[in-house]
Amino acid sequence: MKPEKTPKDLLIDQLSRKINFAEMERLLLSVTYNLSSDRQYTVDDAFPELIKIIRLLDYEQEGIMEDIIRLEGIVFEHSE
Repeated sequence: MKPEKTPKDLLIDQLSRKINFAEMERLLLSVTYNLSSDRQYTVDDAFPELIKIIRLLDYEQEGIMEDIIRLEGIVFEHSE
């Protein structure tokens, strides 16, 4: 079993999540702005950035699921 994360580790995890969401927001705003305002920026130009956003969302979802699994283990170990 993994040792409990320290408050510092939990803070680092949450800060990383915030950075990931801020990066995704920046990319979405950039793609949206470029598609709406720049006639030379095409859907083909947007695809790589959109794929990056999807990948970042997937990483974040994996992290959330790992936390849920860890917390389930803690909650159910202590309730038995």
